[in-house]
Amino acid sequence: MRMEMKNTRKCIVFLLVLSMLTTIVPTAKAQAAAKPKTTSHAYYMIDAGSGKKILSSNANKRIYPASTVKLLTALTVLEYSGTDEEIKYTKKIRRMVPSDASALNLKTGRTYTVEQYLHMLLIVSDAGSAVALAQGTAGSQKDFVVWMNEKAKALGMMHSHFDNPIGLDKGSGYYGTYTTAADFIKVSKAAMENPVIKRIVAKHKYRVQPVGVKKSFVIESTNAFYSDYKKMVKNKKYKIIGSKTGTTRAAGHCLVATAVDKKGNTVICAFYGKGDHKQLYKDIRSFLTTHLLHIDPLWIQ
Repeated sequence: MRMEMKNTRKCIVFLLVLSMLTTIVPTAKAQAAAKPKTTSHAYYMIDAGSGKKILSSNANKRIYPASTVKLLTALTVLEYSGTDEEIKYTKKIRRMVPSDASALNLKTGRTYTVEQYLHMLLIVSDAGSAVALAQGTAGSQKDFVVWMNEKAKALGMMHSHFDNPIGLDKGSGYYGTYTTAADFIKVSKAAMENPVIKRIVAKHKYRVQPVGVKKSFVIESTNAFYSDYKKMVKNKKYKIIGSKTGTTRAAGHCLVATAVDKKGNTVICAFYGKGDHKQLYKDIRSFLTTHLLHIDPLWIQ
């Protein structure tokens, strides 16, 4: 009788252990399967509310941020200037815009508000606006870059440095601009917490009307999630609400993407790809589908 009870207990313990294993193993497999394969130099994704990491790759590897730097440019401008202040787009400013930088063909002699420059900076990645804002706010790009680096340090970016407000890097002779995905996600979060920047980067289009001029022009976002939304987000269960694109030969194709689902869950992903433009959006779409629509608390570290 005692032997039978002992065997029965052993059997029960065995079944309990087996039950636990069959529960844990599929979960681990599901999590492993859920982690998407990407073509990237580095990436970092966080929960926008808490700032907690969801996942990352090569988080501390030195990378080149390209025009995603303009998020830091905008944050720096807004610390020292009001949005209604006016800056004239002079011939001097135009000459300062590097020939290999993406720029609108703004007419010299016209005046724009800081708000308008910020729209051109963040929506269409205009290098001329970056130079104008730096010159108009700090008096020189050199002094403005000092402010940028001070802002970066204030955000806790200990492995980053910037030497221009545009995002140009070693491929254009700017060797003092570099960052890490772990660092740059801090800028990305701060930018989306700034009401002015958050409002601007959510726009697909914007009409620019120079001060005192009747004629205006329309700019469209460089973010392909906006220009081809139906194709990019087929399930429509989440919405892209920002943030910034970037491309250089050294950096590859970059995107800081912010997305929110119908429940209000919001994630920010700083992604630095080494594939082509199409691959960049494919990878980020995979991230959002996996980690925004099916957020598992176990992923948040």
